[in-house]
Amino acid sequence: MNDKCKKIMECLSDYLDGEMSEELCEMVEKHVKECEECMCFVDGLKTTVQCLQSLPADKIPENIEKSVLENLKKILFE
Repeated sequence: MNDKCKKIMECLSDYLDGEMSEELCEMVEKHVKECEECMCFVDGLKTTVQCLQSLPADKIPENIEKSVLENLKKILFE
């Protein structure tokens, strides 16, 4: 994996989430088309995201959600 591949990997989340400028998207897509290693990685990541999105969303029990939020507040603001 070369430096360009590493830079592509760092921004894949923004790319897949649609949070990247059109110009950067085109650059990522061009590289992925030309790089088999990155193409395989992106395809696997897209498949993983699709599988996760197809899972039913479970409701977190209220007591656990409250506990997590309280702990986060302590960590972030105290």
